[in-house]
Amino acid sequence: MGKLDEFFKSLSERKKKSELDVLEEIEDALRMGEIDRAIELTGELESESNLFLALRMLLRSILERLRKAREEGELDDLGRMTERVKELIPTVNSLLNPRYRALLLGDLAVLFYLLNDELNGDIALRTAINLARDSADIIRDILMELINSGLLRKAGYAMKMVREPEKLDVVLVHLAEMFYRAGDVEKARLITEHISSAFHRAMALYYLAEIEGDRNREEALRILEAAFKTAEDIEDPEARFEVMLKLYDLKHSLLGQSLSLKDVLSKREAPPQ
Repeated sequence: MGKLDEFFKSLSERKKKSELDVLEEIEDALRMGEIDRAIELTGELESESNLFLALRMLLRSILERLRKAREEGELDDLGRMTERVKELIPTVNSLLNPRYRALLLGDLAVLFYLLNDELNGDIALRTAINLARDSADIIRDILMELINSGLLRKAGYAMKMVREPEKLDVVLVHLAEMFYRAGDVEKARLITEHISSAFHRAMALYYLAEIEGDRNREEALRILEAAFKTAEDIEDPEARFEVMLKLYDLKHSLLGQSLSLKDVLSKREAPPQ
């Protein structure tokens, strides 16, 4: 009976372990590079939010290790790493929350691409974009992960899959601003051209001019002129007025002048051209 008592005592102790304890064990395992142990521990989580958190940590850890291996030219174990990633697909797909699944599938897509498994990468990416179709913030996160991983072609592929291009406008404005701030003017310009709505395209140009204002005032004013022309195509008069106000405010600031509302008000009711 001693061994049986010991077994039930051990079982009881395991049941008392909280999910926070499990998450901490997973974190410790990842810190030690014990990927298999971390994967095994995810089976002890019942809460969907905790399972999502564990899988996100796990995928990010694998991604970090893969990036490091690529940088150091140590890619001998790609087959084993690919199998580890594939093992996680059923667990990811078991999540009911579409936002959770979309984010994790986006991470999986990046991993598959870096592991030279384009087929599974495309499947994961298509599914992620489909799940995130109504969530611009999730689409942004997926695109940013692709871009930060140097997968620009796949980021473009993902943009083409979005059913309603206008949902990408907020994301594209952010990306244009990010690339321009980093000095990649050409990439920022190309992204701006893909913004579908005049409102967001004008706002993107506004942000670029604002950044350029600290570098080259004349170039900033040139960008602003393009923003003014774009803003004239905004159909909603209130939205057009809002953008014009911002543009004139920035223009006068660059010129060292006080803002005059005369020009702005004259544009408020002007019909789009």
